[in-house]
Amino acid sequence: MFALAVVTLFGARLETVIAIVIITTIPTYGRVVRAQTLSLKNAEFVVAGRSFSLGISRILLVHILPNVVGPLLILASMDIPAVIAIEAGLSYLGLGVRPPTPSWGNMLNDGYTFIRNSQWLIIGSGLPLILTTLGFTFLGESLRDVFDPKLRGSA
Repeated sequence: MFALAVVTLFGARLETVIAIVIITTIPTYGRVVRAQTLSLKNAEFVVAGRSFSLGISRILLVHILPNVVGPLLILASMDIPAVIAIEAGLSYLGLGVRPPTPSWGNMLNDGYTFIRNSQWLIIGSGLPLILTTLGFTFLGESLRDVFDPKLRGSA
C-alpha cells in the first residue's frame, strides 16, 4: 500500500521504485546491526579488547563488523526476492518502471494482452521471475547455514 501511494504521488519512475525499496528495507538492516552489536557488546573478545585499551574504532572494525556482516548478507539475500516481487508487481500494474526499460512485470502485463494467441509470452517472463526469486531464497538459506554458528555442528 505504501508503494502504491508513493508511486501515485511521485510518478512511476525507476528512481521512485528504488526509493520505495530503500525506505522499506533500511529499518530492518538497522535493527539487525543494532541487535548484533548489542549482543556482542559484552562478549569476551570485546571486553579483552577494551582491557588492552584498543580504540572504539578498532574494536568496531576488527571485532564487531566481521560478526555483523554474516547476518546482513543473509538478510540481503533473503530480501532480494521481495524486492524483485515489489518491482514486478508495480510494473505489472503500470506503476513501476516505464518501457523501454525492461521489467518482468511489464513483460507479464504485455503477455496477458496476448494470452489467447500465445501463452509463451507469460511463461517466458513468469518462469525466470519465479526461478530467480527461488534461487535467491535458496542462496539465503545456504548463507544462513554457513554463517549461523548454532547450525555449524549439526550438519
